[in-house]
Amino acid sequence: MKKEDRRPPSEKMAEKPFTVTRRVVQNTVTRYNYYYHAKLRLEKVLAGINAQRQDNYNVFLPFYPFTVEKLNLNSGELDSVIQKASVAVQIHDPRGRWIDDCFLLIGKAYYYKGDWENANNTFQYINTTFAPKKKSEYNTVVGRSEDDRLSISTREKQKDWFSRQFRHKSARNDAFVWQARAFLEQGKHDEAQSLLNILAADPYFPRRLNGQLAELQAWRFYKQGNYAQAIAPLEEAIKRSNSGRAQKARMNFILGQLYAAQDRQDSAIRAFRNVIALKPDATMDFNARVQIAKANVKANGGSLEESIAALQRMLRKERFIPFRDAIYYQMAALCANEQPERAIDFLQKSLKVESGNMLQKTLTFKGMADIYYATKDYASAQKYYDSTSLIMGADFEEAELVTTRKEALAEVTEKLRIMHLEDSLQTIAALSPALRDSMLSKQVAAIKAAKAAPEKSKEGTEENNSSQPKFTTNSGYSSPSFGPAPEAGGEWYFYNASTKSTGYSEFKRRWGNRTLADNWRRSQSTNLLAGNNNAPVPEADPVTDPAAAIANLPADSISTSLLAENLPDTPEKLKESRTRQLEAWYDLGKIYNDKLDDPREAILTYDSLLSRFPENPRRVEELYSLYIWHNRLNHTQEATRYKQLVLTQYPGTNFANILQFGLPKDEDKAKTGAVSAIYEAAYNAYRAGNYDTVAVLRKFADSAYGYSSLQAKFDMLEAMTIVKTSSEDSGKAAIAGIIAKYPGDAPILEQAKAIQEVLNRRQEITDYLAQLRVTRDSSGTAAVDENISIRYPWQTPKPNLPDSAATVVKGVDSAAVAASGVDSAAVVPAAPPPPPVTPYVLGDEKAAVPHFVVLYFNRVSKVLIDEAVAQFSKYNAEQHPADKLETSSFVLTPSEIMVIVRLFPDENKALGYFDEVTRVAPTAIIPRIKPTEYKFFIISRENFILLNNTKDIEGYKKFFGVNYITE
Repeated sequence: MKKEDRRPPSEKMAEKPFTVTRRVVQNTVTRYNYYYHAKLRLEKVLAGINAQRQDNYNVFLPFYPFTVEKLNLNSGELDSVIQKASVAVQIHDPRGRWIDDCFLLIGKAYYYKGDWENANNTFQYINTTFAPKKKSEYNTVVGRSEDDRLSISTREKQKDWFSRQFRHKSARNDAFVWQARAFLEQGKHDEAQSLLNILAADPYFPRRLNGQLAELQAWRFYKQGNYAQAIAPLEEAIKRSNSGRAQKARMNFILGQLYAAQDRQDSAIRAFRNVIALKPDATMDFNARVQIAKANVKANGGSLEESIAALQRMLRKERFIPFRDAIYYQMAALCANEQPERAIDFLQKSLKVESGNMLQKTLTFKGMADIYYATKDYASAQKYYDSTSLIMGADFEEAELVTTRKEALAEVTEKLRIMHLEDSLQTIAALSPALRDSMLSKQVAAIKAAKAAPEKSKEGTEENNSSQPKFTTNSGYSSPSFGPAPEAGGEWYFYNASTKSTGYSEFKRRWGNRTLADNWRRSQSTNLLAGNNNAPVPEADPVTDPAAAIANLPADSISTSLLAENLPDTPEKLKESRTRQLEAWYDLGKIYNDKLDDPREAILTYDSLLSRFPENPRRVEELYSLYIWHNRLNHTQEATRYKQLVLTQYPGTNFANILQFGLPKDEDKAKTGAVSAIYEAAYNAYRAGNYDTVAVLRKFADSAYGYSSLQAKFDMLEAMTIVKTSSEDSGKAAIAGIIAKYPGDAPILEQAKAIQEVLNRRQEITDYLAQLRVTRDSSGTAAVDENISIRYPWQTPKPNLPDSAATVVKGVDSAAVAASGVDSAAVVPAAPPPPPVTPYVLGDEKAAVPHFVVLYFNRVSKVLIDEAVAQFSKYNAEQHPADKLETSSFVLTPSEIMVIVRLFPDENKALGYFDEVTRVAPTAIIPRIKPTEYKFFIISRENFILLNNTKDIEGYKKFFGVNYITE
């Protein structure tokens, strides 16, 4: 039986004579039946990419109209290119001229997929397999040395015009270029530069690829940010490249941008005029003219008014009607620094223009925000940054800056609101009662009148609001048809992956990133300046935001007494109000410096704070911050003054030690390790009761290493040792010294205050513990319940018991008791009837009733509560970022403290979260807390208000167990 030959057809054909007839047939079939169609499909994919992109011409353009990592291509289209070319390779004679071109197409398809490993392997395979084998050329793959010049290229016959135009070119030389391009995409700049240097010096590298070689050299410098070095190879690429008119226009535009960045305005104008001469698409043509107007402002003989006049003339031309919003934006950009109010007017006009260009809307909103930010109008800046973030695309160049400023300015706005609110409330509270009541009455009347006024139609407001963008389809750009493309052959467009991808990209270009929701045009476009509609509205806190809490109440519920409840008219309320004001003022300075990088505004904030409240609790930290910020701005005299204030007024504090001995982070790793080892030994000695060893180790650390990052911990350990070994007064003095020395070290300060509180109540605790009884089991062993609920004496007031002699027990006949011979003291009166159960109610489970999820602890422990708050905050931020859940502790009574997670929009959401955390809390959220220490339940907002009023936690737990069904 003859053995079956399973070799691929290409191997079988390679054994047959390669006659002229076979040569012609194989080359023709490979080229026109396979290579040609695979190439057309790849060009179609790339054409779709170019049509989808919307460039930002106000920053350096990307060198190519796409980046591989952001192509978002349908891999099926590229896989079909690979399949088509692979079939050609497998079924045709490997000696044909178009086999290497098919491999090159395969490598390009892998390149556009971002599959670098297969792309590099394919280009390397072309290099090794199709290396020239004739005796007149080299026989090695790496290269040869001739006349001290290394050559790796395949020689191409280019002596006459016919050879250059019609003779088949070897794809191996193109593979070298694409190999270098793949290296650059991967960030392997050294490998790319080595290959490019070899090709540039190769005497046999074909001249037809010199333009692409220069293009890659320019791209390498451009990617690395070496813009000055990119100019020369870019000029060479423009002269020699055969990349097509569109790419040549893009390179001319980039060249003009590079010249403008080098302040070579005349050269920049010449480059932009070359762009116009190449007749690019309408958008690039328009932006080239805009760049000429910009360059003219800085060029010799140019002026601002001349450039603005040129742009105004463009407004009157019909062909620039689709770009009127961009023209107004560019006019604003020209005068933003010198005439910000005029720039704002131009930007407002830009927003009034009907356009579907979402990138331009993004730039206009950001331009408004930047001007307000520069002029310190942070409230307006935050509003426009918020609008920018809502409509900007994922690949917007300055997306990170917009997001950072939006979040920081939201914090600034909130802190300013708290400061002004508390200031106003304190001012009103200080008025005479008559004047205060009169002012509150007027305010109540104003609020009721505002609530009674008919609300305007939202749609009418949208139409009349000039700052709101109006989205239409009159964009001036070509958009894809929603019918099947001619080449689709009648295929329904929703089955065509390429059409769907193009349509989705066009939608994002026109409308921005929008969440999937009903009536999205109305619900999202009308509130651009108000933020994201889909985000849950946080519940107003009546303490920190009384105005918002009152605004949610019906008009008939508002009265002067309600408004007066928020006034700090008692010493305790005034202290709380001042504390909130001081915290907001302090945080505001930190935000200005840390998040907005504005130390000047931070200095003004702390100067005002110290002027208004010179003796606030954080004065030393504020003085130290002022020293750091003035030093950063090279204000030597002011920095020295604040440094002396810290050293003279707060000697021995952590901040003074830092100023004297340097920051702890400056110490080297060896010192840190040695000091840490000494501290660990000292701490172990303290726990073992070897207090003399603690003192010895402390002195050794000071003498051997001086001030270190563990100085505060050593001082705390020494004070704790004094408490253990010395008199009560000495211990109190040592702890008080720690509190005074480290007011800004929160962990040390918290621990010291806790010890101070215990020392101050030592006798009270001793008396309380002396009255405790220890129960013993049958074996005589003392039993200790780890879950016992302990209420400290200062947490529970002493009961006001009536005199036993005056007590009359109802329902008990004393004469009968005496006659029975039973001791009357042993008679226990009947228990009073239990209090009525709190009337908790179940809401309609289909209604959107806000709910909380509560973590209830069986005993009071600050450590457990703090850890639970921290861990649940971290878990919610990682697992439920879109829900924007808040985690906080809530004191129901001094002995009953809960952790609350809020706000869930309805009962089902709360129950889903309840089931989730009940399952994962013991292992993933709070594994260090025993499951016996806590219980979960959910509660509606109305029931929570009842619970807060009645304090009947046991009643609600019973109500929850009966009425809620959970997994």
